Amino acid sequence: MRHKFYWVPSFGAILCFFPVWVHALGPIDGTVYGRLNVSYQNEHSAESGSVWKLESNASRLGFKGKTSIEDSLALLYQIEYGVEVDDGDKNGQTVSQRDTFVGIQGEWGRLKGGRITIPFKEAKGGFDLFNDLQGELGKIIDGEERLSNVLQYDSRRLLGPLAVTLAIVPGENPGEGDEDGPADGVSGSLVLSQKQLYMSIGFNADIKQQDQLRLIGGWRWDAVGSGSLNVGAFYQRSKISDSEISFIDGKDKANAYGVSAAYGLQSNTLKAQYIVSDRSISRSDASQFSLAVDHKLGKRSVLYGYYTRRDADEEGQRNRYVAIGIKHPF
Repeated sequence: MRHKFYWVPSFGAILCFFPVWVHALGPIDGTVYGRLNVSYQNEHSAESGSVWKLESNASRLGFKGKTSIEDSLALLYQIEYGVEVDDGDKNGQTVSQRDTFVGIQGEWGRLKGGRITIPFKEAKGGFDLFNDLQGELGKIIDGEERLSNVLQYDSRRLLGPLAVTLAIVPGENPGEGDEDGPADGVSGSLVLSQKQLYMSIGFNADIKQQDQLRLIGGWRWDAVGSGSLNVGAFYQRSKISDSEISFIDGKDKANAYGVSAAYGLQSNTLKAQYIVSDRSISRSDASQFSLAVDHKLGKRSVLYGYYTRRDADEEGQRNRYVAIGIKHPF
C-alpha cells in the first residue's frame, strides 16, 4: 500500500526558502530614484499675451543598477521616464521615455546601448544653470538631444582627469542609401574636470542634419566672501549637413555664445545666465537672459524663484517668464 505525504510549509520555512529563491534569480541591486520639479509661473508672449501656469519641469522617475560579473567587470542598466506632475497625462501619455540603456563597465571604461543623451549635450557640464527651466540652452539653440538607437563608449577614469566619450547612431533605414550605415550620426566629447577647472569640447557629425562644435569653460572660486563663485563660458558653431534643409532664415551656418555665473552663500545661491544665437532651426537672431535665487530646504530640496526673458526675430518667440518653484530629488 502506497502512502502519500503532503507538506504544508510553515511561515518560517517560507522565509528560509525566500532568500535562496531570490539569489537564484539574481541579486536585486538596483536603485529607485527621481526628481520632482514643479513651478507656478506667469508666461507673457508678445503674440498671445499673459497666462498663469503650473509647470512640471522635467520631473522624472527611474530605476538603475550595476550587477557585478567579475572582479573588474559589471553589467549596467537604467530605465528612466519623465512624469507630468502638473497634467498627469501629457498629450495622451502619462510618462515619456528618457535615458534607458543596458551596458558593460570595466577598467577600460563603459559601453552601453539604448536611448541616451548624446555626448555633445553632456559636454556642457554644469554650465547651463537653468537646465529643465525656461532659461535653458535648448530654448534658443540646437544640439540638446536625447536620441534612440545609440551605442556609446566612455573612458570614465581611464585617463585620469580626462574623459573621452563617443556615440554612434546607426541609420536603421534599409531603403535609404544615406541612412543605412553603421554610424550615420556621430557625437563625441573630450572633458577635463578637476576640483576648480572644467573644460570640454563636444562635436556632432550629421546629428539631426547638423555638424556642430561646442566649447565650454568653467572655473570655481571658494571662500569668496565666505561663499563660492562659479563662472562659465560657452561657444557653439553649427552647420547644416543636409542640402535639403536650412536654418529658419535660409542660411546654413550659425554661432551661439553664452556666459553664466552662480554665487553661493550658506543656504542661498544667486544665478545669472545670458545666451545669444544667430539662428537655429526654429528661431533667428535670438537672445535669452535669466536670473534666479535658490534656497536650500534641508539637505536636498530647493525652493527657487527665477525670471527669463527670451527675444527673437519671430514674434511668437518673444517671451517673459516669472516663476516660483520647488525641486526635490530622491
